[in-house]
Amino acid sequence: MNRSLKVVTPSAVPLFTTAEAKDFLKVDTTADDALIDNLVAAATESCQIYTNQYFLKTIVEQYSDTWANIYTLYKSPVSKINHIKYYDSDDTEQTLGVSNYILDDVSKPARIGLAVDATLPDLSDRINAVHVNYSVGYGITSADVPEGIKQAVLLTLGNWYENRQTVITGRTATELPLSSQYLLDQYKIQVC
Repeated sequence: MNRSLKVVTPSAVPLFTTAEAKDFLKVDTTADDALIDNLVAAATESCQIYTNQYFLKTIVEQYSDTWANIYTLYKSPVSKINHIKYYDSDDTEQTLGVSNYILDDVSKPARIGLAVDATLPDLSDRINAVHVNYSVGYGITSADVPEGIKQAVLLTLGNWYENRQTVITGRTATELPLSSQYLLDQYKIQVC
């Protein structure tokens, strides 16, 4: 009864451009542009992991051995289920009709429910017998992302830019700053 997730299509753009990140960091040289871009990506990813969310439109696929383990979707905010595929009792891949399920995107985490009077087909006795392909994210640009999340990513970026050493007396350089955690806690989604 295993569940897993993979990114099918990552966000097409970073949360912050190099210019936006440099403006926040008050950097006016191009010498650190590659480092800053890498730190933006790392800070964004760390904040996404902390909240169990993807901030910009991303397509993910969640796998399970059984129907029961796909009812709760791992990542948020869910905007659309693209498809649900499964291996039937003959071990042939099928697509579940959209009239058989509903998306509860109000709940956090989002859930998939069985439509009224619908039944689920029997699954093949195999690993990853069912998978859900769905879109997550607040939108396609950073303007769509809540300000609290953007500020948390920027605070993390600033902390990591200023504290590049692998060891800092009294703290770990790769941890999210407490101020970032505080901002992100209101967006954090607990997934069982």
